[in-house]
Parts: sequence; C-alpha cells; structure tokens
Amino acid sequence: MTTHIHPNTEPLERDHPQTKSAIADQPFNWLKQWYPISPLSYLDIACPTPVTILGKNLVVWQYQGQWTVMDDVCPHKLTQLSLGKIQEDGRLVCRQHGWQFDCRGQCVKMPMLTDSDPQAAAYRNVRSQVPTYPIQVMQGLLWVWLDCSPAAQEECQHKQPATLADPNEQWTQAEWHLSEVPVGYTVSLESSLDPSHAQFLHEGIFGFSPATAMPMRDFELEGEISAEDGFILRHGGYNAFNQGMQATRTFRPPCANTTQYHLPTGGIQIFQLYFVPTTPGHCRYIGKFATGAPPPASRFNFVQWANRQLWGLLPQDVQVGFQHLGAYKLSDQDITAMHAQEQNEATDPNPHRTSFFPTPADQGILTLRTWLKQFAGGGPASHSLYSEGSGTASDEQLYDRWHRHTKLCPSCRHTVEMLANLQRFCQRLAIMATVLGIMLIVLPFMPVRASVGCLLISILSLLGYQGLAQLQHRFISSIPQQGSPKITLYTD
Repeated sequence: MTTHIHPNTEPLERDHPQTKSAIADQPFNWLKQWYPISPLSYLDIACPTPVTILGKNLVVWQYQGQWTVMDDVCPHKLTQLSLGKIQEDGRLVCRQHGWQFDCRGQCVKMPMLTDSDPQAAAYRNVRSQVPTYPIQVMQGLLWVWLDCSPAAQEECQHKQPATLADPNEQWTQAEWHLSEVPVGYTVSLESSLDPSHAQFLHEGIFGFSPATAMPMRDFELEGEISAEDGFILRHGGYNAFNQGMQATRTFRPPCANTTQYHLPTGGIQIFQLYFVPTTPGHCRYIGKFATGAPPPASRFNFVQWANRQLWGLLPQDVQVGFQHLGAYKLSDQDITAMHAQEQNEATDPNPHRTSFFPTPADQGILTLRTWLKQFAGGGPASHSLYSEGSGTASDEQLYDRWHRHTKLCPSCRHTVEMLANLQRFCQRLAIMATVLGIMLIVLPFMPVRASVGCLLISILSLLGYQGLAQLQHRFISSIPQQGSPKITLYTD
C-alpha cells in the first residue's frame, strides 16, 4: 500500500493516514536503541577514544580484540577516563590518581590504598565502579546500546542494529566515512530524505544544476509508519539524468537512512547513512556508498591510465586523504543551508511546523516530522541529555575541517603529518642551499653557476614549502589561508 501527499492538502503531520493505525505502538525510547559509534578503521586500539552520543560522554577502548564502552568519567574526581591509558594487562588507568578499571567497569586498583586498608570492600563498592554499555561489531562498525540499566543486557538482545540486510562484494570493499558536523540531528536527517535539493544547493558539483531539475511526481510512503521500524519511501527520478530510476529510502530509528537507487541500466547504487545525535547543534555522520554491480567497461584512455599509475605511487592512506578533500565543498553547502534553517527555527515559536506549501518532493521531510511527533517526543531530547538547538557559529566554527573530520580520520591525519614532514624538508633544504650558495659566492675559484644553482634550489624549496602549507591548510579549514577569508561555495 502506498500513499502520497497532494500539493493542495493540509500539513501532513496533522492527519497522516498511515499513523492512525499505528498509534498503538509504544513510544520510542531514544536510549534503548543501538547507535553506531564509529567505523572500526577510525578507532585507535592503542589508546582510549572519547565519544559523545545523546549528550552522554563515553570512552571506547580495546584489549585483545574485546571492545569496551563505558562512561567517560572516573568515579573518584570525575576526570575524563579517555585522558588515561591502557596498560599491558588490559586495564584502563585514570590519568589523575591512577585508579584502574577492567572491562566490566570494576575498579581493580587504587594506588593510594595501603595493604592494611579494606581494599576488597573499596573495589566492590558501587561508588568505585563505572557504568558500562552493551556493544557489538557489525559490518565494520562498533555499536553501543545506550542504556546501562540492569535489564540492558537482556533488552538489547531483542533488537538488532540497522545494518544493510544483504551486503554484496562491492559494499564490503567500500570504506566508511566519519565526520562530526556543527548542525543537529533533525535537520541532518531531513536533508538526507530530501533528494530534490541537490539540483539547487549543490549546483556545479557532480553535474547538479537547476537547469536539469524535474518535478518529483511519485514520492510515496509505502506501508505504515511505526515507532520501532520507522518507514519506507519510494520515488523516481528528479533530474534529466535519472529519469526511469526507482529509489527506496528506508528510515530505521534511531538514525539510519538506507537509500537504494535501481537504475534503468540494471545497476544498483546503495547509500547507507547514519546520523548520530551527539551534543546540541552537532551530529555525527557515518556513511558508505557502493554500487551493486561493477561499472561497464569503457574505452582505453591513456591520460586516465597515466594519472592512475602516478596516483598509485602514493601510500594508500594518503590517496584516501586526498580523496576526502573533494567532499568538503558539497558538505560546506549543506552545512550552510542547514545552519541557517536551525537559526531560523530557533526564533520560530513552532519550529517543527509544516505550514509551508507542500509539494510531492517534501514527502520525506513531512513523513519524518510525522514520525518524530507521533512516536518520538518530537526529537532526541526525550530520555537523554541531548537537546536540539543551535547557537550562533562563526565561519571558523562552521567551516572547520580539523574537528569535523581530519582529527577523526587516520588517513587524513597521516596525510597532514606527511605534508608537515615535507614542509620541514623543504625548509631545511632552502636553508642549506642558501648557505651553500653564499659560501660559493665568496669563494673566488668556484663557478658562478654553482652558486646560482644553489640559490635556485633555495627559491624552489621555499615555493614548495608555501604550496605544501596551503595544501595542508585545506585539511584544517575551508577558510582560505591567504587573501580574503571568504568562503567560496559557488563559482558563478
């Protein structure tokens, strides 16, 4: 069964035909759910990693292949445990006073206790323990059940993470991408359920253009909306290049949007996206893209072949780091629009209104808002320390790249370190060449060409240093390092 809105209807939230039969569902509990923390490839097994989900500060660490997620707070003086270290015996040590904890959150050593002190009683005391959470690893992601009550271990067995049902070889080989953006959960998820915005907001990227946009006439809700299972949307093409395509968008609470494009050529494109609410005005994005079939063979192109050969000379993680640079412009465009929406909603007495004139392309947004209102208390604020909202962000905060992605991504961090090492090499080479060139000038028996050559090497090294510095800055911020600090979102 499918249903869709008509442009002349009233707001969908007020009277959605599919929600009437589903009102009997239990209210959605935001804590008693599986959330993806991070791709395993992004986690450092040598040290504890801090992460925040729904306002909860957690620490993630591993010993001998076993992952542990616990509150990121030492019960002694409330210091972050993520500042500590993992010992060779697998204990997590608090940096402030050396308290040691095992993977169950049990304190196993307090260095300031003497042999005559009641050690066993101190270690068994609930005030010396750290709450831990159920976890599991699925499809390359570490998942956490965000409830640590006594019943959590049993309750989490009755629900599975929102993973891809039937992964194929291309999906398995594709890499996860992780970022933390300065916009909230709801506006992020809305954007992912709004495909028609791409032709306008992302004009000039990947062939998107208002000139190729076409009205969406078949954006439909399939089946019913439910608290635990979310909803499924189906739609066709929305530009001149994907007419005849059939798409399925599945929202599985609390944060998964699985999109599959079935192309007229028989190919399949899969987008798996997770939007994890972290702190007010911030959201963790975890995503992967893959095709269901290999691309068709194309005619041999020598230039492309040569570029691939040269590109292949770089280390694999450096290749990945440079590839990630290409996604920032599209992300900046999204963040700019979403941040503006949040700013305007903050001053709106009814921020989740649907009083705008609805078009068929708004089906995804309206259905999500219906789900949030009917089943989930309007958003992630219920049952958690998280709340929706956004403060005023400067350009430096909004277009920051280091905190958004680079510091989280091993490939990008390694690329930044490589560029820093090359800068140091160019700097030292410039100094050595300059000194040698001056020495050769004062020596009467040395040819002038030798000193000129040294000075030329010095100049080229300085130019290389400058170019490397600008390239490295692209991993740190979208704001230009030189000239006007103006963000260029579009090239007119």
